[in-house]
Amino acid sequence: MKLKNYDYYLIILTTLILFAIGLVSVYGIIYYNYLSVDPQWTQTALYGKYIDEMNSYIYPFLLLLLISLGLCIPKRLFEQDILVKFTAAVLGVTVVLIFLKGIEAGLGFILAVMITVQTAVLILTFKKSQAIRFEKEGYIIRLGSSLLHLGVVILVFNFVSLRDNPFHILIFWTGTILVVAGNIFSFYPGRITSLLVLIK
Repeated sequence: MKLKNYDYYLIILTTLILFAIGLVSVYGIIYYNYLSVDPQWTQTALYGKYIDEMNSYIYPFLLLLLISLGLCIPKRLFEQDILVKFTAAVLGVTVVLIFLKGIEAGLGFILAVMITVQTAVLILTFKKSQAIRFEKEGYIIRLGSSLLHLGVVILVFNFVSLRDNPFHILIFWTGTILVVAGNIFSFYPGRITSLLVLIK
Protein backbone atom coordinates (compact mmCIF):
# COMPACT_ATOMS: atom_id res chain seq x y z
CA MET A 1 0.00 0.00 0.00
CA LYS A 2 1.34 3.42 -0.94
CA LEU A 3 2.07 5.77 1.93
CA LYS A 4 -0.44 8.33 0.62
CA ASN A 5 -3.27 5.75 0.56
CA TYR A 6 -2.08 4.45 3.93
CA ASP A 7 -2.49 7.90 5.49
CA TYR A 8 -5.86 8.43 3.84
CA TYR A 9 -7.33 5.19 5.17
CA LEU A 10 -5.82 5.87 8.57
CA ILE A 11 -7.59 9.25 8.69
CA ILE A 12 -10.90 7.64 7.69
CA LEU A 13 -10.47 4.90 10.32
CA THR A 14 -9.66 7.40 13.07
CA THR A 15 -12.63 9.62 12.10
CA LEU A 16 -15.04 6.68 12.25
CA ILE A 17 -13.67 5.56 15.62
CA LEU A 18 -13.99 9.05 17.11
CA PHE A 19 -17.54 9.27 15.73
CA ALA A 20 -18.40 5.95 17.40
CA ILE A 21 -16.90 7.16 20.70
CA GLY A 22 -19.03 10.30 20.36
CA LEU A 23 -22.18 8.19 19.90
CA VAL A 24 -21.37 6.12 22.99
CA SER A 25 -20.81 9.33 24.96
CA VAL A 26 -24.17 10.77 23.83
CA TYR A 27 -25.88 7.50 24.79
CA GLY A 28 -24.16 7.62 28.18
CA ILE A 29 -25.39 11.17 28.81
CA ILE A 30 -28.99 10.29 27.83
CA TYR A 31 -28.93 7.15 29.99
CA TYR A 32 -27.44 9.12 32.89
CA ASN A 33 -30.23 11.71 32.69
CA TYR A 34 -32.81 8.91 32.56
CA LEU A 35 -31.44 7.34 35.73
CA SER A 36 -31.17 10.74 37.42
CA VAL A 37 -34.94 10.73 37.95
CA ASP A 38 -33.94 9.22 41.30
CA PRO A 39 -31.50 11.82 42.75
CA GLN A 40 -29.99 9.22 45.07
CA TRP A 41 -29.15 6.68 42.39
CA THR A 42 -25.43 7.52 42.40
CA GLN A 43 -25.29 6.23 45.97
CA THR A 44 -26.61 2.80 44.96
CA ALA A 45 -25.14 -0.25 43.23
CA LEU A 46 -26.89 0.94 40.07
CA TYR A 47 -24.26 3.66 39.63
CA GLY A 48 -21.39 1.15 39.70
CA LYS A 49 -23.28 -0.97 37.17
CA TYR A 50 -23.76 2.10 34.97
CA ILE A 51 -20.02 2.92 35.06
CA ASP A 52 -19.03 -0.67 34.26
CA GLU A 53 -21.55 -0.83 31.40
CA MET A 54 -20.36 2.43 29.84
CA ASN A 55 -16.73 1.31 30.15
CA SER A 56 -17.54 -2.00 28.46
CA TYR A 57 -19.04 -0.05 25.54
CA ILE A 58 -16.16 2.41 25.20
CA TYR A 59 -13.17 0.07 25.68
CA PRO A 60 -13.42 -1.66 22.26
CA PHE A 61 -13.41 1.71 20.52
CA LEU A 62 -10.53 2.91 22.68
CA LEU A 63 -8.59 -0.18 21.64
CA LEU A 64 -9.31 0.58 17.98
CA LEU A 65 -8.28 4.21 18.53
CA LEU A 66 -5.03 3.05 20.07
CA ILE A 67 -4.41 0.74 17.12
CA SER A 68 -4.98 3.73 14.84
CA LEU A 69 -2.63 5.88 16.92
CA GLY A 70 -0.21 2.97 17.05
CA LEU A 71 -0.06 3.09 13.26
CA CYS A 72 0.03 6.88 13.09
CA ILE A 73 2.45 7.94 15.84
CA PRO A 74 5.41 5.61 15.14
CA LYS A 75 5.29 6.35 11.39
CA ARG A 76 7.05 9.63 12.19
CA LEU A 77 10.11 7.61 13.19
CA PHE A 78 9.94 4.30 11.33
CA GLU A 79 9.76 3.22 7.71
CA GLN A 80 6.47 1.55 6.78
CA ASP A 81 7.83 -2.02 6.86
CA ILE A 82 9.37 -1.51 10.30
CA LEU A 83 6.22 0.31 11.42
CA VAL A 84 4.00 -2.69 10.65
CA LYS A 85 6.35 -5.05 12.54
CA PHE A 86 6.62 -2.64 15.48
CA THR A 87 2.84 -2.26 15.67
CA ALA A 88 2.30 -6.02 15.41
CA ALA A 89 4.75 -6.63 18.27
CA VAL A 90 3.11 -4.02 20.50
CA LEU A 91 -0.37 -5.36 19.75
CA GLY A 92 0.82 -8.90 20.41
CA VAL A 93 2.07 -7.98 23.88
CA THR A 94 -1.13 -6.01 24.47
CA VAL A 95 -3.34 -8.99 23.63
CA VAL A 96 -1.30 -11.25 25.94
CA LEU A 97 -1.63 -8.73 28.78
CA ILE A 98 -5.38 -8.41 28.20
CA PHE A 99 -5.83 -12.17 28.55
CA LEU A 100 -3.49 -12.46 31.56
CA LYS A 101 -4.26 -9.29 33.53
CA GLY A 102 -7.32 -7.69 31.98
CA ILE A 103 -8.13 -5.04 29.40
CA GLU A 104 -6.95 -2.11 31.52
CA ALA A 105 -3.45 -3.61 31.86
CA GLY A 106 -3.30 -4.22 28.09
CA LEU A 107 -4.50 -0.75 27.22
CA GLY A 108 -2.16 0.74 29.83
CA PHE A 109 0.81 -0.95 28.15
CA ILE A 110 0.03 0.21 24.63
CA LEU A 111 -0.67 3.72 25.92
CA ALA A 112 2.65 3.83 27.77
CA VAL A 113 4.44 2.79 24.57
CA MET A 114 2.60 5.46 22.55
CA ILE A 115 3.37 8.16 25.12
CA THR A 116 7.05 7.24 25.02
CA VAL A 117 7.19 7.25 21.21
CA GLN A 118 5.18 10.46 20.87
CA THR A 119 7.30 12.23 23.49
CA ALA A 120 10.36 11.31 21.44
CA VAL A 121 8.61 12.63 18.31
CA LEU A 122 7.76 15.90 20.08
CA ILE A 123 11.34 16.39 21.27
CA LEU A 124 12.76 15.67 17.81
CA THR A 125 10.17 17.98 16.24
CA PHE A 126 11.07 20.76 18.66
CA LYS A 127 14.73 20.29 17.72
CA LYS A 128 13.80 20.38 14.01
CA SER A 129 15.33 16.96 13.49
CA GLN A 130 15.38 15.52 9.96
CA ALA A 131 14.91 12.01 11.38
CA ILE A 132 11.13 12.35 11.57
CA ARG A 133 8.60 12.52 8.75
CA PHE A 134 5.38 14.52 8.41
CA GLU A 135 2.81 14.86 5.65
CA LYS A 136 2.57 18.63 6.11
CA GLU A 137 5.37 21.14 5.74
CA GLY A 138 6.08 23.87 8.26
CA TYR A 139 7.63 23.80 11.72
CA ILE A 140 4.55 25.17 13.54
CA ILE A 141 2.17 22.69 11.90
CA ARG A 142 4.45 19.78 12.73
CA LEU A 143 4.79 20.97 16.31
CA GLY A 144 1.01 21.28 16.54
CA SER A 145 0.52 17.73 15.26
CA SER A 146 3.02 16.40 17.80
CA LEU A 147 1.35 18.27 20.68
CA LEU A 148 -2.11 17.12 19.59
CA HIS A 149 -1.18 13.44 19.36
CA LEU A 150 0.61 13.47 22.71
CA GLY A 151 -2.34 15.20 24.37
CA VAL A 152 -4.84 12.66 23.04
CA VAL A 153 -2.75 9.70 24.23
CA ILE A 154 -2.29 11.27 27.69
CA LEU A 155 -6.04 11.86 28.01
CA VAL A 156 -6.85 8.26 27.07
CA PHE A 157 -4.12 6.93 29.40
CA ASN A 158 -5.52 9.08 32.21
CA PHE A 159 -9.01 7.68 31.64
CA VAL A 160 -7.91 4.06 31.40
CA SER A 161 -5.21 3.79 34.09
CA LEU A 162 -5.21 6.83 36.36
CA ARG A 163 -8.82 7.39 37.44
CA ASP A 164 -7.92 6.75 41.09
CA ASN A 165 -4.55 8.49 40.93
CA PRO A 166 -4.27 11.63 43.12
CA PHE A 167 -2.82 13.47 40.08
CA HIS A 168 -5.76 12.45 37.87
CA ILE A 169 -7.12 16.00 37.46
CA LEU A 170 -3.67 17.52 36.90
CA ILE A 171 -2.88 14.94 34.21
CA PHE A 172 -6.29 15.53 32.62
CA TRP A 173 -5.62 19.27 32.32
CA THR A 174 -2.11 18.63 31.02
CA GLY A 175 -3.52 16.50 28.22
CA THR A 176 -6.27 19.02 27.54
CA ILE A 177 -3.79 21.91 27.27
CA LEU A 178 -1.65 19.89 24.86
CA VAL A 179 -4.68 19.10 22.68
CA VAL A 180 -5.84 22.73 22.64
CA ALA A 181 -2.33 24.00 21.90
CA GLY A 182 -1.91 21.36 19.19
CA ASN A 183 -5.14 22.44 17.50
CA ILE A 184 -4.18 26.12 17.64
CA PHE A 185 -0.72 25.44 16.21
CA SER A 186 -2.16 23.17 13.50
CA PHE A 187 -4.98 25.46 12.33
CA TYR A 188 -3.35 28.87 12.83
CA PRO A 189 0.34 28.38 12.00
CA GLY A 190 0.60 31.79 10.32
CA ARG A 191 -0.67 33.66 13.36
CA ILE A 192 1.54 31.67 15.72
CA THR A 193 4.57 32.40 13.55
CA SER A 194 3.72 36.13 13.52
CA LEU A 195 3.30 36.11 17.29
CA LEU A 196 6.68 34.42 17.79
CA VAL A 197 8.29 37.02 15.53
CA LEU A 198 6.78 39.83 17.64
CA ILE A 199 7.98 38.19 20.86
CA LYS A 200 11.52 37.94 19.49
